[in-house]
Amino acid sequence: MVSLSVLQAPLTAAAHEGITERCGSYALCIHDWSRLAYRHANKADRYAITHASDQGYDLQSSLVISDQTGEPIAPVAQCLVSGVGRQTTYEEEVLTPRTHLDEVSRAMEHLEGLGFSRPLVHLMDREGDSVGHYRRWQSSGIQWLVRIRDNPQLTYQGSALASKTLAEQLTYHRARTVQVQGKPHEQYVGEIPVSVTRRSKPSCKKQVHPRSRGSR
Repeated sequence: MVSLSVLQAPLTAAAHEGITERCGSYALCIHDWSRLAYRHANKADRYAITHASDQGYDLQSSLVISDQTGEPIAPVAQCLVSGVGRQTTYEEEVLTPRTHLDEVSRAMEHLEGLGFSRPLVHLMDREGDSVGHYRRWQSSGIQWLVRIRDNPQLTYQGSALASKTLAEQLTYHRARTVQVQGKPHEQYVGEIPVSVTRRSKPSCKKQVHPRSRGSR
């Protein structure tokens, strides 16, 4: 039987080559999750993802794209959770599932050790908005960009303000011209330094398996 890590090897090699040829300052790595729902009764390794009749699998994928064009280069990590456990392209054993963010943190740490020719920047949607995980990534020297919710408190110039309030105060400056669906558009960027000082709160949301637990 061929292992997932062996199947992943040529894709990782393609990522090394593509990053060197098609990335400038960074390689962008997008992490996301998909729920694979199947009604086929012969798939005995399905599990109840959200409720008894929601049978299927949970798939986490990590895709490297160019920081110059946004074009995909190669998938570099995947994790499939089934009724028998967790199988990944970076671990040989079938193991107990983790929460989404605990698992993606493990994948990020694995990818950081692969020696790509450009530093990785890990991108996630709002599911990645977790203070506890921010601190884990920060302590590991990982660079990331996460879309956050509009209500968490951020510390700016000694005051705690909602992220939405801070966003409304930003001054935007023209950064560059970008191509969107073949047409040029002007990109504007606004930024301010903030600190995240609030405690992380334990959460059981977005579990990949009923046995999992997480924190935010």
